[in-house]
Amino acid sequence: MEKDYAKPSVFAATEALTKGVEIPLPSGHSFLDKDGIKRRNVRIRWWDGDALTYRKAALVDDALRRQLPDEPIPNHARFTIPTDKPLFFGHYWMTGMPAILSPTAACLDYSAGKGGPLIAYRWEGEHHLDANHFVAA
Repeated sequence: MEKDYAKPSVFAATEALTKGVEIPLPSGHSFLDKDGIKRRNVRIRWWDGDALTYRKAALVDDALRRQLPDEPIPNHARFTIPTDKPLFFGHYWMTGMPAILSPTAACLDYSAGKGGPLIAYRWEGEHHLDANHFVAA
């Protein structure tokens, strides 16, 4: 339960760094994930400054997104990421073609552990990331 609170903690920081930022849904709301498990928390698109509602911020497919409330996420779940340095992260099990998520954020986890490609990014000092710099093996 410690991760469900706005108060900073070592546990919450570790969870966010290794698994992504999750927030509890408003009271009375839940959704069934792709495996049919009822979830009351949702991982959010912390790199997307325009993702201000649960429905928009959720990192789920479009079918699941419709199950979520179109209510504002709490202030403590809104992030401002630096725009002067690129951010690369993983542990998100993305699928499809690697894509730039924001001008300075890219996920490099495209499910290599489940048969997807191993992804890297060749950064050449650019201020805005370029999808042409992804490398897959």
